[in-house]
Amino acid sequence: MSATELIKQVAALPPQERTLFEQLLREMEKGAVTPADAHRAKWPDFGQRLHDIYGTKVAPDSQSIIDEGRGDR
Repeated sequence: MSATELIKQVAALPPQERTLFEQLLREMEKGAVTPADAHRAKWPDFGQRLHDIYGTKVAPDSQSIIDEGRGDR
């Protein structure tokens, strides 16, 4: 994708999404965020929550199953 195409796509974004995109670019310039971090969702700890609710009835590898479902493996 050329820079011109990217600029056109960013300009076509709704204002709120454009603002988020600009913030991401600023954070990347500071070195605070890498492109891989930008795509990684911040998920709640479902494995711990399952253990808090159900105790030992939960499979010991429940967190790895959750991670695999998210594509984190």
